Amino acid sequence: MKDENRNNQAPLLNNFANEQKRQKALRQRCEEYRERLKNREPQEVASLAAVSLLKGREGKLFLSGNHLLETYTITWPGLAVTDSSDRPADQNKEALWLHYLDRADGSPLTRRWVNLSEIGGLFYQQAFQVYCGDELAAAWGENLQRLREKALALGGWELDGPGDLAVEWRVLPRLPLCLCYRLPAGTGQAWATMLFDAAAGHYVAADVAAITAKDLADRIKP
Repeated sequence: MKDENRNNQAPLLNNFANEQKRQKALRQRCEEYRERLKNREPQEVASLAAVSLLKGREGKLFLSGNHLLETYTITWPGLAVTDSSDRPADQNKEALWLHYLDRADGSPLTRRWVNLSEIGGLFYQQAFQVYCGDELAAAWGENLQRLREKALALGGWELDGPGDLAVEWRVLPRLPLCLCYRLPAGTGQAWATMLFDAAAGHYVAADVAAITAKDLADRIKP
């Protein structure tokens, strides 16, 4: 029985250790972003990333932008990220914002929707389709109206095509995502995929784009 308990606990301990390592790596990455960003002009960073540069109390500068329906602020030059309740953003959101600000180069959006492989994510594309598009299609099936309602409640807006339903979100100021959904045809199954603007690689790396889309897909699930 003791051996069985140890075997059951091992995966939990491994998962905890892996998460600790991941969080440590994220913290280190955030510090790298801060080191690069603080040597740049805040006006340039704000312009390239399409966020607002504002003055707070005592004339202190901060950046402000939306992630879906929530407004985040980033102090300057400390680059501390806080949410709309003025609480420190969680590690994932902090890393996302700092990565976005560091990478943004001001390239115009193309309004051409592409899959992950076309923005540098060929290695991730197959797995990404499974855990984003395929899982959404399996979860919603023919229930298009409920899916539409859930997507719009999360700040999306409906587009004319492609598919039976297409919804766009502005996940970050210059990072739009699009859900394309098709109802089952005949005896087939529903199909869904998450698409990116062709300029997405100018604002986030492919792995970050995949993680961001996965986070949104999880929120869309019933």
